[in-house]
Amino acid sequence: MQKHDRKSRFEKLKEEQFDLLILGGGATGAGAALDASLRGLKVALLEKSDFASGTSSRSTKLIHGGVRYLAQFHFKLIHEALTERQRLLENAPHLVKPLPFILPTYKLYEKPYYSIGMTMYDILAWKGNLPSHKRVSKEEVEKDFPALQTKGLTGGILYYDSQFNDARLNVNLARAASKEGALVLNQTELVSFQKKDGKITGGKVKDLLSGETYNVKAKVVVNATGPWVDDIRLKDDPRTYRVLSPSQGIHLVFKKETIPCNTALIIPKTKDGRVVFIIPWEDHVILGTTDTPIHEVSQDPMPLESEVEFLLQTGSDYLAKPLQRKDIISVFSGIRPLISPEGNQDTKSISREEVILVSSSGLITMGGGKWSTYRKMSEDLIDRVLKEGGLEEFGASRTAKYAFPGKVGYSENLYKEIQKMYKVSEASAKRLQNFYGGEVFIILGKKPTPLLKGVEYFQEEVEWFAQEEFALTVTDVLARRFRIQFLDLKLSAKLATPVSQILAKQLGWKEAQRKEKESEALGLIESLRSTYDGK
Repeated sequence: MQKHDRKSRFEKLKEEQFDLLILGGGATGAGAALDASLRGLKVALLEKSDFASGTSSRSTKLIHGGVRYLAQFHFKLIHEALTERQRLLENAPHLVKPLPFILPTYKLYEKPYYSIGMTMYDILAWKGNLPSHKRVSKEEVEKDFPALQTKGLTGGILYYDSQFNDARLNVNLARAASKEGALVLNQTELVSFQKKDGKITGGKVKDLLSGETYNVKAKVVVNATGPWVDDIRLKDDPRTYRVLSPSQGIHLVFKKETIPCNTALIIPKTKDGRVVFIIPWEDHVILGTTDTPIHEVSQDPMPLESEVEFLLQTGSDYLAKPLQRKDIISVFSGIRPLISPEGNQDTKSISREEVILVSSSGLITMGGGKWSTYRKMSEDLIDRVLKEGGLEEFGASRTAKYAFPGKVGYSENLYKEIQKMYKVSEASAKRLQNFYGGEVFIILGKKPTPLLKGVEYFQEEVEWFAQEEFALTVTDVLARRFRIQFLDLKLSAKLATPVSQILAKQLGWKEAQRKEKESEALGLIESLRSTYDGK
């Protein structure tokens, strides 16, 4: 049981001398923990909530070069992202998939104009294996994206990028880091730093489940806490300046019947200067995103009314059938941890490239960046850790060809075997294939038990989440392991009770504690629903 394993991990945390203590278990922190562990460093990775509980689970689900960066001439960033895209397609094929996009054209000059840009995009991805872009007719566009508004449509551009399951990739990073020797703990918060002669030597941390505190010794400490980087920097030096310029982005989720599509769609121009995507994901469709500067960061940011209206209007402008509030079945909101040392608050103009800052005490902070380049960011970060900490003997990164858990035994047609063995729908078989890859039969066993009658989510999955994937709350399971909270809030609410009952057995909760955890999850679900349906 994870409950007992957790206690032993805290004992080890207290006793060991670590080369590296990483604060923050999102894409950057978990990626850095894996990179450092593979190099041979003794690593502790601490997350105050759950892995991917913040920004890293709330992306647009794309591993891409960033077509919009072409207009900004960010060719280095695009090339780096496209190189990393190919690596992820090879290293985590169950979690990262090719995705065709339609860029619709409505004016005669648009097709050749966009084609020039996409030719550059293809050149920057020259080592990749995805097809190059091509110009397509109006009829081909209508076939690929039946929901599109066709008035004035002249055709479009078909190109490829990739999509992924962000939270599950993040959890697998944490699992991989643990497998390679890192000490991994969530629900663990930094209380204060420990210093000697002005230099950080470790920190005092708190187990948020038991309330106990522990002292951790580390040669180097990394701050990879995303939207909370300034909070950590202020604990290091209360006189320091803030470098975060946070911005919020939301996504609306619809049934595929509402927006019929066989490809993704990119809307290249919107009123606020962003591109907006309409993307098929997990048998649903997501519409996003926004870019709203914010002043306060919260653990569970809520969509603003103006953001919901903007996306509904933008989507409706390009769709044959206008979108309505009653069509929305879920919503999620994330915060971009953009770093702007110069204090620039125009979040749309701040570069998405990563920034590394080193304080006089030795605290190393990384901010900015995006999921597509997380591996290279992690490599750059650990290179800097070795330099700053005098640890150069540990050598170069080994993550470029690292196979993620689930790659072994995976194939594109594995879902057929899953469907035959477990008698589930094709959609569920594909979900299971893409969640777990070759580990699926280990997780489900011979005859899995549904959480509810007629629902193809299984008790064995929840047990696996608790035993192997660090799940400690109902929301951990519904939002970041199953992803149901991101797809269907009504179904998520129905599954809260059976999930809480299984977790209670796995984690040793008493009945009052189980009800409290269930209530917390239901409260969050209701808060999210109220942002768009008024209930």
